[in-house]
This record gives sequence, structure tokens and C-alpha cells, in this order.
Amino acid sequence: MRNVITLLILSISFFVQAQVVNITYITVPRENSETFLKLHEKFTNLSNSKDRLQIDSAIFAHAFAGDYTFAIYDFYANAEDLVNDASLIDEAMNKNIDAMNLDKEKEMELNEEYKSYSSMYAYNHTDQIRQDKGLEGLEFESENLDWSTKKVVVVSKYEVKWGMNKIFYDGLIDGIKSLKESGHAVGHYASRHLYGSGADYHTYQFYESWTDFAAYEEANSGQSMSDDNKKFWSSIESHDDEILTFIGGTNPETKVFSYRK
Repeated sequence: MRNVITLLILSISFFVQAQVVNITYITVPRENSETFLKLHEKFTNLSNSKDRLQIDSAIFAHAFAGDYTFAIYDFYANAEDLVNDASLIDEAMNKNIDAMNLDKEKEMELNEEYKSYSSMYAYNHTDQIRQDKGLEGLEFESENLDWSTKKVVVVSKYEVKWGMNKIFYDGLIDGIKSLKESGHAVGHYASRHLYGSGADYHTYQFYESWTDFAAYEEANSGQSMSDDNKKFWSSIESHDDEILTFIGGTNPETKVFSYRK
């Protein structure tokens, strides 16, 4: 229980601190996905150091919609930290590998693993940078949120019509209130586009299980659209959804990456 409470406190602290996220969409052949995950854990931890500026990193597995395999979210306090962290990654990895005192054979083996990981990471990938500054009103976390377990995540992407951001924002506030009151979701977050190719807004609904997600959808299917709902959707130029599963992340205190059960 103590470990769960610690994870909860650390996660809340992370969401308060992080304002910029770099999202990398990875396209890995399904038959290589387990190898990629194993190497991602290995080299994420080898790039860890107390000097790194990254606040947290999380990995999501694609479930429905979209055509990628994994989405990696790297969180920073600001865009400057994101840029400056790049050189610290290489520095940390070199130091950590040197400290392993590998013989030539093991060093060559590690180099081959890194080449394999890098090629899978880079092949046909895309990136975008987003921020959540000013969107605190679109966030909530339930008291029993447990980041030590996997989560089902609904990502909704919106392009908003020019001059209708307030109508869109107010509509989201109403929707989030209903989501929270339903008791099915354990968290909701939002981000805005900053750099790269991406929608104006993303929203993220977190559920503890597929059962909770299905229960929320079932409770809200077939209902007539209210005037407020119509007003909200009138502000949207385009919209799509996808479903991910949160499968792993770093401990914000130790920076150690691990997969969730």
C-alpha cells in the first residue's frame, strides 16, 4: 500500500510540473514489438542520470485507430529543457555504459542491440510537441488513481474553428464534469499543439480497465444531443479518436523505467 501511495503522490507532482510533452509515434512490425519493448526499457534506463531535464516518460501501446505501434510521451517543464536534454541523453548513456566495464564481446553485443533499437525507433516514426499550459481546468484525477497498473486511454483529437476556442473549451468543461461524476474514468488531461504535425487539441480519458471504459460508453450511448452539445460540436472543424493502453513509464523520483502490470 505504501508503494501505491508513493506512486500516486509522485504522479500528481509530475502532472503539476510538466507543461511540454514530446510525442514520438513508433511503427514497429508486430512480430518485433516484444523485442522493441525489452530494448526500450534497457536503453531508457541506460540514458538515465541525475542531470537529465526530463520529468517523466511514458509509453502507450496502440489498440484501435491509427497505424502506429507505440506512442512515447516524454515530459518536460518547458521547451528549453526539452532541447537541452538531447545532449544529456548521450552523456548519461556513455557514462553508464563505461561504468559497466564490459569486455569487447559484451560491448559489441550491446552496440548491436542499440543499432537494432535505434532502427526500430527511427523507422517511419513521427513526432510532435504539445503543451498543457493554461489547460489546468481540463484536468482531473480520482483519489484512487494508481499509476502502477496499466490503463485504457481514449485520445480525442480536435481541430477547432477559427474564433471558437472559448465555446470549445466551455463544452469540454461540461463534458469533463459528466465524465468525472460518472465514476468510470480515473483521470482526464488535455494538451494543445506547439510544434510538428498535430491537431489543435488532444484530450485524454484514462480508465482503469476495458470494463470501466465499456460501462461509460454504454451509459452514454443513444442519448439525445442537448443544445449545449450541439453548440460544442458546432465549434469543431474536424475530430477523431483512438484508443491506447498505458503500459509503462518512469518513476519521477528515481527516473527508473518499468512496465506496468
